[in-house]
Amino acid sequence: MARYHPYSRRVWRSRLVDWGRRNRALIARATAVVVALIAAETVLVTVVLTPTAFTWWLLGVFQATVVAVYLHVLHSAFLATDREAIRHLRGAWGEDNTRSELQRAKKKRLIWGWVDSISLQAGDLDHLVVTRRGGLVAVDSKWRNQAHDTVEMAQAARRVRTRAEGLARSLLKAERGARHRARENPLRVVPVVVLWGAAQHDVPEHARVEGIDFVAGRRLLTWLRTLDGEPVDKGAAADIIDRLEKYRAATHEQSDLAPR
Repeated sequence: MARYHPYSRRVWRSRLVDWGRRNRALIARATAVVVALIAAETVLVTVVLTPTAFTWWLLGVFQATVVAVYLHVLHSAFLATDREAIRHLRGAWGEDNTRSELQRAKKKRLIWGWVDSISLQAGDLDHLVVTRRGGLVAVDSKWRNQAHDTVEMAQAARRVRTRAEGLARSLLKAERGARHRARENPLRVVPVVVLWGAAQHDVPEHARVEGIDFVAGRRLLTWLRTLDGEPVDKGAAADIIDRLEKYRAATHEQSDLAPR
């Protein structure tokens, strides 16, 4: 399936680019210092010292270390001056981890597939999963050090379910054949909040808040195994995944063409 970066990561990168533009003079001066330092070390190794295999290796290690430290300092400076960037970066980590678990779930034949990062007018869907038994699962990935806002997360998950149900109706409203529709069962959407970060260790099994399941990221596969509803056949699953991917591609294209 096509790979799309999470919404949080796209926002994080956009903010990073904007920060770089605002601080391009400072970045240019810092880059000049780094280049001068690398050049001086290169001259020292190749001119002053006798070049050997060890000195060439040492030069490579030095240059790689200087560049790594330089990039780390720039990244830290960006995060230190943009609180929203940290939040979006954590969101991207959560979505990346969930995607890895969904890949495992597909290999273990727990799900048919899923689509990431679906943008809607009312918000976005982190992951919309087509299960083998249980219809659609709308996964809302969260990265938390402390799960102190569970009620807010549950309310957000309900909104995610509403968006997913509306999207399913919209994509399949022209579908013909009641038997095919019933077999696919596209309107049954199960919402779940998947927690990553330190907070996942505090999530008990079978945790529910205001009717919404909360699952520790490391136990997502176990939770998926518990789903037991009307089976979704392979053809119906392939059809809805194809429709979702086409919808996502169209919305991303419209977003790219929109004036900024």
